Amino acid sequence: MIVQAAQALENLGFSEIESLIYCFLLKESPATGYRISHAIGKPTANTYKAIAALAQRGAIVVDDAQNRLCRAVLPSELLDRLDRDFGTRRKQAETQLAKIRPATNDDRVYQLSDVEQVLERARTMLGQAKSIAIADAFPNILRQIAPNLEAAAKRGVTVAVRTYEPAKLKGVAVLLAGEAPRILRTWPGEQLNIVVDAEQYMLALLTKGAEAVHQAIWSNSTFLSCLQHNGLASELILTEAQHKGAAKLTALEKLSLTRSNSPGFQRLLQRYGDAPTPRRRRRAT
Repeated sequence: MIVQAAQALENLGFSEIESLIYCFLLKESPATGYRISHAIGKPTANTYKAIAALAQRGAIVVDDAQNRLCRAVLPSELLDRLDRDFGTRRKQAETQLAKIRPATNDDRVYQLSDVEQVLERARTMLGQAKSIAIADAFPNILRQIAPNLEAAAKRGVTVAVRTYEPAKLKGVAVLLAGEAPRILRTWPGEQLNIVVDAEQYMLALLTKGAEAVHQAIWSNSTFLSCLQHNGLASELILTEAQHKGAAKLTALEKLSLTRSNSPGFQRLLQRYGDAPTPRRRRRAT
C-alpha cells in the first residue's frame, strides 16, 4: 500500500525518498530522522536532506525540540497546497511563454500518436478559432469535444459538425449523416476530421471505442488546410441537401467510400477493420 502511495506522489513531482518519508510519517508520526532512515532503508544524510525539502514544501512539520520529531500534514492539506502552487507556477510559465512568438509558415504534416494528443489538439484548435470551425466526428469523440465546440460558437465563431447520432450543441449547426448506423458499422474505427479557419486541420482515425490511434495527422499548411476546408464543407453541404431533398443524389452517393468497392477503402478495412483479405482469383487454364 505504501509503495503504491509513494509512486503516486512521485507522479506529482516528489523524489523517491521524499515520497517514502511522507508515506511512512502518515502511518508512524511523529518520528525522528534517524528512525525514518532505518524504516525506509535510506542513508541518514540523504533522509535528513529530504526531510528539509519536505518541510520547505509544507508536506511535513518538524518540532523545535532537540530530537526534531517529524509529522506529516494531512493528505488533503498537502494536495490543496500542491494545487495552489501548480496554479501559481502555471500562470508564471504562461506569462513568460506568451512573450515568445510561435513559428509560422510551417507547411509540414505531423503525426499524432495517442488519443489524448488528438483530443488536446482538437481542443486547442477550437480554442484558437477566430472565424469558422467545421468538423466530422463520431459519437465517442464528439462527446469529449462538445464543450469546446459550444465554447467556440459562444465566442461568435461559425461552427458546424456532421454527427453520426442525434446531438444538440448550443450555437452549433449539427448535421446528422445519412445512414449513420451503416457508416458506424462499416467504418473501421472512430473518426475525427476538423478544420479551423482554413488555417489548420487534423484528420484522425481511432480504434473502435476511441482507445488508441490507428492514424492521425495535423498540419497548419495554408494550402492543405484550404483544400481540407473545401472538402469537409462540401460534405456538410451535401448532407444538408440530402436531408432537404434538394436534389436527386443517387449518382453522387455512389462516390461515397462506404458505398464503393474502391481498392483504397478495401485496404483500409483490411488494415484497421474486420474485412477478410480478398482471395486471389485463379488464372484460367
